[in-house]
Amino acid sequence: MAFNGKTDLEKAYLFWYPRYNLQKNDKDILPYLNKDLIAFEENHESWLEKSRLSLFLSAKTVADKLDVTQSIYSRFEKSELEGTITLTTLAKAAAAMDCELVYALRPKSKTTYSNCIWEKLLNESTNHPWLRSYDRNQPAKALASVANRLMTNPDFRKAQGWSQKANQKKEIQNQDSHFY
Repeated sequence: MAFNGKTDLEKAYLFWYPRYNLQKNDKDILPYLNKDLIAFEENHESWLEKSRLSLFLSAKTVADKLDVTQSIYSRFEKSELEGTITLTTLAKAAAAMDCELVYALRPKSKTTYSNCIWEKLLNESTNHPWLRSYDRNQPAKALASVANRLMTNPDFRKAQGWSQKANQKKEIQNQDSHFY
């Protein structure tokens, strides 16, 4: 089936998206998709040290607020550089400087989670034999339908390494509500 460039693909995505049950996660990741935000790398600058110095705080002042020794606090800064600090410790140290830890996992493509899933579905869907039997006047709906079928197909999900339970939360909740 021939697709009218980007328009049909965009329409297909819009038809498919309501079946993606994790839309809230897309909304949550949006602030972190800014390409200027730099991903964590080992041997990066210490945000604890950078923040402390920028706020004119001594290591002793921050250590006192955390109720630890200055030596222990210095180890926090070192462990952050090494990538071994826990998120809890990092958050507590940030709070001691009247700062907050901002934390997220984002796709390397810097796109929404649903877009990552859609791209995988699109690769398989565009040449799928099922498309031959659909109405040629509605290619976007046909593509979305094939993508939805693939998204719920256990063999396809397994081949992608996807959880069998992910994206089924709403369906399970709806089934459970019939029993009450």
